Amino acid sequence: MTRNTPRATAVRTLMTFSPALLGAAVVVGLVGVPQTSEAAAGETTAAPVVAPADCLTDDLTGTLIEVPGRAGAAVREAVLQLTNTSGRTCQVQGWAEVALVTPPGEVLDVPTRMIGAAASVIDLQPETSTWSRIEWDTCADGSAGCGTGVALQFIVDPAAAGSVADLTGDAPQELSMAAMRVGPFQITRDASPL
Repeated sequence: MTRNTPRATAVRTLMTFSPALLGAAVVVGLVGVPQTSEAAAGETTAAPVVAPADCLTDDLTGTLIEVPGRAGAAVREAVLQLTNTSGRTCQVQGWAEVALVTPPGEVLDVPTRMIGAAASVIDLQPETSTWSRIEWDTCADGSAGCGTGVALQFIVDPAAAGSVADLTGDAPQELSMAAMRVGPFQITRDASPL
């Protein structure tokens, strides 16, 4: 009785693969994983640059600030300020999901549209802010298609349940909306896509 040596078994196994697979194996073997070399004495190697992680809803504190001069108008406008309170740098881009909520926390179904063009990725260092313009059509409380709530909820990551934005003293204490439009995150409060 003869035993197969490991080398003979490996050769027979390789011979059963298709030529395409063998070619791919040779290419991988030749190219392989990038080789690293030790730095010469006195040289320093740069650590890879790692982009900050995306901001989570829980990383941010929201404040709703009404834009002056719009009180009592058929169309009202406010700025949703989101401040990074996480203690780490994180990134936002695009739009927050915004919803009108009642005092018990029920989300009201108000037709909402994202408008404007998204800015590039915004790095939010701790305690810095980004802003989003919010515009809504007012309506009479109790009329058909009118949602009335007391706060706006925002979400920046799909897994979050949402967080309520605080109202400043000049923000409306009751929000009646027939429709809402949400602008993208901006670096400055004055940038308006509306």
